[in-house]
Amino acid sequence: MNNTRMTSSYRNRIALNFTLGTGLLIALIFLLIYYIVSATVFNRLEKDLGYELEKHFYEVGVQRGEPYFADKAEWLEREHSELEINPVFVVLTSLSGNVIDKSPNLKNDSLKLHFSTVDRAVFKTTLHGRTIEQVQLAIKENNQPAGYIVVAMPIDESERVLFNLKVVLLVAFPAVLAILFVFTRYTAGRSIQPVLTVIETASKISNDNMGSRIPVPAVRDELHLLVTTLNELMTRVEHAIEREKRFTADASHELRTPLAVIKGTLEVLIRKPRSADEYISKISFCIAEMDRINHLVDQLLLLTRFESQQKAMDMGAVDLSELTGNILVRHQQQIVEKKLSVDLETDGAHVVYSDPYMTDIMLDNIISNAVKYSTGPAGIIIRISTSGERTQYSVTDQGIGIDPNDITRIRDAFYRSAPLSHPEVKGSGLGLSIVSRMCEMLGVDFSIHSQLGKGTEVTLSFPILSQS
Repeated sequence: MNNTRMTSSYRNRIALNFTLGTGLLIALIFLLIYYIVSATVFNRLEKDLGYELEKHFYEVGVQRGEPYFADKAEWLEREHSELEINPVFVVLTSLSGNVIDKSPNLKNDSLKLHFSTVDRAVFKTTLHGRTIEQVQLAIKENNQPAGYIVVAMPIDESERVLFNLKVVLLVAFPAVLAILFVFTRYTAGRSIQPVLTVIETASKISNDNMGSRIPVPAVRDELHLLVTTLNELMTRVEHAIEREKRFTADASHELRTPLAVIKGTLEVLIRKPRSADEYISKISFCIAEMDRINHLVDQLLLLTRFESQQKAMDMGAVDLSELTGNILVRHQQQIVEKKLSVDLETDGAHVVYSDPYMTDIMLDNIISNAVKYSTGPAGIIIRISTSGERTQYSVTDQGIGIDPNDITRIRDAFYRSAPLSHPEVKGSGLGLSIVSRMCEMLGVDFSIHSQLGKGTEVTLSFPILSQS
């Protein structure tokens, strides 16, 4: 019902707006037609009237101070003796306006002289109920006015034609608008029908069938673009919902264990009085677990943010040698505590084209893993070299290594290789997953080679800084 009303209203608005716009154009065209026809008709009449005036003017003479027709036989012509279609009326008057002579077709009527009208000026008047156009001209003798010649022609037939044209145009205008509105309304209804189909299909998509998509029309028009855009939007919404579900599931799964450990520790702590050292030990343990939770949440949020690609990458020049030095300073205390040796093998600055923030996170995760899974005394070797258009960055440790069967899964979020074999090594299993995702976004090649009990080598291949 709502869709029907919406369709009808939208269709009517389209039809009304189109009809009003087109109606204005039609009205201008009708006015132009009427003006052109009217101007053509009356211009032709005025030319004919001027021709008759000139013709009869040269047939008039002046005798004893009064004008007269030199050729009286002209009055016997049919156009001056009968009231036929478009007759010509001619009158000779004195200076005072008294009729001296007139054409026989005037019979008992006559043309009136208008003293306020200049010579050769055409004006409308009436003759025995008929509309006529009249013109007059002074007849002179020795440059002195002796009388006037007045010529007129009826225009009632022309006015009747123009009146009929006006009536036709006025009747046709609303009829054309009505037909145009009905036709436009019908066409608009057919045109928006595919849009209603899109709306109906989109309304059926819910959380249970987020993978469904609107069929894309074959014709590449605006509707094709609309459907394509909607499908892309639904794909982004689906991915966002999936990320939200995954984040919720991952967070609840990973946070449950440290929270349970903290709760159990505190419950044990309050069962009976403890010494100050025991309180300090248990509280320190809880603080460490809270730090682990904070780190885990930060890693989860970081992974989710980059999966949604909401952080705009700020690509630019990154010096890997300088960045590595800063990272090693951050991990210096842990390196010293574990009695590890770190060798940085580089022949100077190695500038690559990457996002500085994301590159820092990648290198920090790789180096921190090497430090975390190495047992002292042992060595970590960091090599940076440039060959062709790529810069190779590798971190090699002599730590516990990774089982060959786990290499393919080590990039999965929360996956840790044999965590029970090394319970002293804490981790969330998100580090390499974050590195892998960022490498995909930055166009960096990422590879891992490891032998169980011998160590691991992680290699990143960066594109060098390009001038473009």
